[in-house]
Amino acid sequence: MADAGSLDGRTVLYPYGCNNSSCGYCNVKVGNKSYMMLAGVDDTNTDLGITPVDYKDLLDRGWRRSGNILYKPDMKYSCCQEYTIRAPNKDGLSMLGSITFKGSITDESKRKNTLYPEKKVHEPEYDTLKSKNPIEPAHKLEIRLEENTFTEEKYKLFHHYQKAIHKDEKVSESGFKRFLCTNPFKPRFHIDEKGRKIGAYHQCYYYDGRLIAMAVLDLLPDCVSGVYFMYHTDFMQWNFGKLSALREISLAIEDGYNFYYMGYYIHTCPKMRYKCEYGPGLVLDPEYYDWHPFDDYFRSCLDKHPYFSLTQERKIEAGEIARPTGEEEARAAAMGHFDYESLGDPTPTVFTTRMSGVVTKDDLNPWLGDVLIVVGTRIAAAEMLGTWEHQNFDDPKSLKHKLAEVAATVGYDVTMRILRASDAIGVI
Repeated sequence: MADAGSLDGRTVLYPYGCNNSSCGYCNVKVGNKSYMMLAGVDDTNTDLGITPVDYKDLLDRGWRRSGNILYKPDMKYSCCQEYTIRAPNKDGLSMLGSITFKGSITDESKRKNTLYPEKKVHEPEYDTLKSKNPIEPAHKLEIRLEENTFTEEKYKLFHHYQKAIHKDEKVSESGFKRFLCTNPFKPRFHIDEKGRKIGAYHQCYYYDGRLIAMAVLDLLPDCVSGVYFMYHTDFMQWNFGKLSALREISLAIEDGYNFYYMGYYIHTCPKMRYKCEYGPGLVLDPEYYDWHPFDDYFRSCLDKHPYFSLTQERKIEAGEIARPTGEEEARAAAMGHFDYESLGDPTPTVFTTRMSGVVTKDDLNPWLGDVLIVVGTRIAAAEMLGTWEHQNFDDPKSLKHKLAEVAATVGYDVTMRILRASDAIGVI
């Protein structure tokens, strides 16, 4: 075993396991299914955390985060299918070129904005208006990128938004901090070698000094990832869903991030249809994790098949793999409406639930023992543990099975970089 020393620069995660919860999109009580890991514990100092590089790679396998909780939806067996979508810079730039704002501008500024369409997004902002005209504008719109620290003003905006838009009667300050003010990254903030900000940020919209909207963003190597957005209903007519997306695309273009990740897209959720307007974009394949054009053809496939893997379909047509059986399709339909236990699975794992898009047991076996874990203050390969050879892979409570779940959901490359926290680390 090697001494762990400082783990500041290493990803250390604690596997939580399969989760079966209510769905915030369709309100099914047990329909949302996912696999979860902890990258931190509220108000507790631990070695848990994730590097921005590793988190970016997890995004590319369908993961997201809610505060310190990392989760990967089981798309095939959930009530709502959450597809990862992103827009490359070139597509965002093309889309920005079609934006118009009310108000007169000079022919010269029109010409410049044709060459640099991302500048259009800044036209209503105070600094832009002031630079063009010495007369003080009637109102002052400022957009500031701030570290994701808590303030009372931010919480009041969140409280208003949750109650007014989502009819949430259980809003709390602690919940806001946990959801939108935690930062699991190692380091929490830094500037990378290309001069880009990396970390968890709040993009705040101030109108005459009042906070009226806020985007929660993860700035990662090569991408801006949208986490959440909130606004005050006094300004609902501003169409903030689109405005915020345009502003975040502009941030990606101007600061040199190659992609803008727009969060999940759920085809059956009308509120998400605006995400279809930002150029063709790309959608992540839920089985093979390659990218496809997020175009009319793909969305027409979702009309017929809520869970759809284009790569899998092409492999079936080429005779490389067999089509899923009717039994598997029936199970997929049922899993969105029943909990694991009612289906005879009291201790669900990614293998017993047949989670979509995971590495198979057979593929894991050759390298699972090489995975590194943290035991107290030491780092060791799993196979060095004295009990490793005697552990039953199929026992959901065994370390071997739990470690296999981590590897199956994050894939080989990330597995070989991260450290899995054992119970002995003392964080739970």
